[in-house]
Amino acid sequence: MSEEEEVYTYSEVIARIRDKLKGYFRLLAGQVVGELFSGEALPVDLLKSRVSWEPPGFHRVGVVDGGSYIVSLNIGYIGIIASIGVILEDNRVVERIVADPVIVPHDPSELSYYESANLIHSVVDKVREALVFENATHILERGVDLLVVDGPLIPYGAIAKKLVGTRSELEAWKRYHEAVINLHRRSRGADTNIVGFVKRPRSRYIALIKGVRGFDHVILSRILEPGEYLPEPPLELGNHPGLFHDRDVAGLVAEIKPKTVYLRLTSSSPPYRVDFGSLVVDYKSILSYLYNNRTREGIPYIVIKADEETKITRKLVRELYEDILHDYIVEYVKDNPNLLIPLLPEYGGL
Repeated sequence: MSEEEEVYTYSEVIARIRDKLKGYFRLLAGQVVGELFSGEALPVDLLKSRVSWEPPGFHRVGVVDGGSYIVSLNIGYIGIIASIGVILEDNRVVERIVADPVIVPHDPSELSYYESANLIHSVVDKVREALVFENATHILERGVDLLVVDGPLIPYGAIAKKLVGTRSELEAWKRYHEAVINLHRRSRGADTNIVGFVKRPRSRYIALIKGVRGFDHVILSRILEPGEYLPEPPLELGNHPGLFHDRDVAGLVAEIKPKTVYLRLTSSSPPYRVDFGSLVVDYKSILSYLYNNRTREGIPYIVIKADEETKITRKLVRELYEDILHDYIVEYVKDNPNLLIPLLPEYGGL
């Protein structure tokens, strides 16, 4: 179905969904948010601080991001993964580093193992993050003052889970693990500061340490004003092994020794998480740079720039798919149309 076609959903379905959502949001606001924003839930004993207004001296900045998309075909699910690194000088793009895109599973014979989208996501997420860290290492070699990963430096529990146990999944975790370790090791010998900017920080580090419920960024929205960050000094996650239940993730955190803070950039956006890897300068200079680089959307300009250039949209995938399918039809299936069946999209898939 094309982007221009309109879908007409039965009016009673719409009305019932609306009523359900309205009731659920009332419950959400009354119970969950009310509890999180109560005085008892706030970790007020943590120190917060304000960023400096002094302009930081980062002339050459590298930013790296990754994108992915799941395609549903009759033969199964495949994942498309890409990564791009952007080098900016005084907020002007001077170089781009494009990683070689990856299709998963690498071996088409494994397609039948991925019966649902969440199973293929287990591989795609690992490979996407690995590709980002590998590309970040390439940027490191080009010499930048500051390297920003659009995403976490700290591995999250879900990325280590093995849902299928296929060779592709196991190799994806190994690739991610090696890419993270390699970037951190290489950065220690380079004159570069490495940070991760997490736009959707659904983490609970502070909440778990303080024994409260909810996500850190939601709780801290009550505490932090624009230009403020918490905690001061940054939280050293290696000192809290109980935060990571997966043995592989806990071991990786212990080796890379990351630190983290939550920084609020605007009043209309929640605090974002900033992860620190290898640092040459004081972390306060980096927070100042991110704050002074903020946009109206509450995201630093450099992060938005990388995100725009690597986004893989549904429309883009459909156009690529239709172009490739046309070539395939012309070249291979003149005598046997059945060769098309595995490659056609699953009903509702594209």
